[in-house]
Amino acid sequence: MDTWTSITNGRRALADYLAGLAVDDWNRPSLCAGWTVKDTAAHMLVIPALSKGQVFRSFIGSGFNLDKMNAKLVTKLTATLSTEEIVATTRSSAGSRSVPPGLGLPGVLTELVVHSSDIAEGTGTPFALPVEDYVAALDHVKDVQPVFGTKERIAGLTVRATDAAWSTGAGPTVEGPAQQLLLALTGRGSALAHLSGDGLDTLRAR
Repeated sequence: MDTWTSITNGRRALADYLAGLAVDDWNRPSLCAGWTVKDTAAHMLVIPALSKGQVFRSFIGSGFNLDKMNAKLVTKLTATLSTEEIVATTRSSAGSRSVPPGLGLPGVLTELVVHSSDIAEGTGTPFALPVEDYVAALDHVKDVQPVFGTKERIAGLTVRATDAAWSTGAGPTVEGPAQQLLLALTGRGSALAHLSGDGLDTLRAR
């Protein structure tokens, strides 16, 4: 799997998906807490469409607080870009190979697959990337604690995909489709309804 090819193809597929949304869909809440579908789609433009200088200046202006920076950028992008412009920019920047400091290439792919799922779950209209993209993101987040909190969330559990040859950990089992596993592992509680196993109650309590 070539990660950059997956990212480019995924962004183009997302642009096609966004282009088909109804007007009301853009204002629905996404799974990203406090953000609408439009907010989340705008946030996804930060990596491919903004320069590193723009992002760094915003980071400084936010007191080096990542959450504050993201909130400020989303507010600005959502206010200045129409939904048509978000679609167009998502498509035109699909081939960008920008990687923010500290994130890394696996992090760029994970941002894409998690937030595109946040959007699709918010609209209720399915959007799916190739299963290997979700598996790659699962491999990345399983040991990550900052931002996602996944490492502690799945400690002492076996987590297994039912639609791919992927698993991690040891202990009571939590299993389900890779896309829903990824959402659950990154703190999206609604995904738990799509999972099963004797470790599910433990995961639900965390």
